[in-house]
Amino acid sequence: MRQIVLFSLANLLIGSVFLVPAAQADDKSTPAARPNVLFIAVDDLRPELACYGAPARTPHIDQLAKTGMQFERAYCNQAVCGASRVSLMTGLYPEFTGERTYHVTNWRRRWAHIVTLNQHFTNHGYTTVGLGKIYHGSAGPGVDPEHWSQWLTVKGQEYAEPARLEFVRDRNGRRRGPATENATTSDETHFDGNRAHVGAEQIEKLTEAGEPFFLAVGFTKPHLPFVAPQKYWDMYQRESFRLPPNLGVPPGYPEYARNANAGELRAYSDIPTGGSPTQFSDELNLRLLHGYHACVSYTDRNIGVLLEALERSGAAKNTIVVLWADHGWKLGDHSSWCKHTNFECDTRVPLIVRHPGIAATHGKTTTALVELIDLYPTLCELCGLNLPKHVQGKSFATLLSDGTASHRESAYSSYPHGPVVGHSIRTERYRYTQWWEAKTDKVVDSVLTDITADPGETTAIEKYEDLKSKLSAQLRNRVLAARK
Repeated sequence: MRQIVLFSLANLLIGSVFLVPAAQADDKSTPAARPNVLFIAVDDLRPELACYGAPARTPHIDQLAKTGMQFERAYCNQAVCGASRVSLMTGLYPEFTGERTYHVTNWRRRWAHIVTLNQHFTNHGYTTVGLGKIYHGSAGPGVDPEHWSQWLTVKGQEYAEPARLEFVRDRNGRRRGPATENATTSDETHFDGNRAHVGAEQIEKLTEAGEPFFLAVGFTKPHLPFVAPQKYWDMYQRESFRLPPNLGVPPGYPEYARNANAGELRAYSDIPTGGSPTQFSDELNLRLLHGYHACVSYTDRNIGVLLEALERSGAAKNTIVVLWADHGWKLGDHSSWCKHTNFECDTRVPLIVRHPGIAATHGKTTTALVELIDLYPTLCELCGLNLPKHVQGKSFATLLSDGTASHRESAYSSYPHGPVVGHSIRTERYRYTQWWEAKTDKVVDSVLTDITADPGETTAIEKYEDLKSKLSAQLRNRVLAARK
């Protein structure tokens, strides 16, 4: 078992990582020294935050970044909600589990023996409370309810004024309204506003109880539909938005892997059902961009409610805060919308981790390559919990005290496209993607892009066969390792 050292208070104050002794797997003890964890998940949020250099207005998240470590190169393991979240919470790659769909229905039935992140903290004496979108969905067996101390279902509305809106049935029979709504209403009208309120109440209760806690709060915005109270829309001028310049795709990127139709967006009542997204009107494009950013600012407010409650309760001095998103999102990039591909904009995510005992790196950034699957082992190490043998991730705890340290040679993600699976690695400079036949592992397409020279990822490197061969071998090793 990895030796974990309890540093002295003097070391703690100068920025050393505060770690506590690892407990046995079935230890129910709750040492007072153990830090709490506030685990904040956001749906469909690319690094479209002011602290990442984006035009979004996100003062609360920016403040969190100033008091924690901001990860510039964090990547999901599959760019779709259900698969990404189950991967993070189980510590297993989608390539290993086969849990690759957006909903991963009945995943717990198929993996009954796997100890999830919340279950592991529960088994080690933490009070674990979850609410909102941590797994895909907010209720039912998919949220792993038996392995939390308490799972809370929070009420709210999707649309503020549904009676005034047009609804249609999508191809699965679900009732869909418009892609955007901006009503003059309170923050608590919608689900996320209520989740922030309930989450803040839980922080107060858990702090008063005096036992170490793991509180997970999941926000759904900026997931479609782009619905937020009017005041968040008023923070932006619609005419200031523009489609991104990277409307093209790299030569050799297969058509079937581009998500060129943006099918998820098509389900909404006010989105054209025919033609290509390249034929969307300027009015529609600008409204979607405006709506996404309004939702980002609404989510920033809701995160602020949690952070303010944490400070008010006095628990901030002993609580690790983790803010993560399940995957990126296209905002017109590559002439499309949504996620569901291996592009950089789909796989790169915002990640901020604040440890109260690591002052030396507060407000710092790191360009080390990390994956969402690494969060499970990282939190175990920071909280002094032994690591379950099944976990495939790699702890990045050392980065929190030394952001210049290296972590991974590459970040790996995958995405299925019918009978083909796209496997992709992001190195310090390049993204290399291959598409393999699912049944035979035969490589049918491949693309190498230089993210440093072409951050929008619209050109491909045609030469450098030695580099391609090296990255091909590295990618194959990552895929085979993920299957073990």
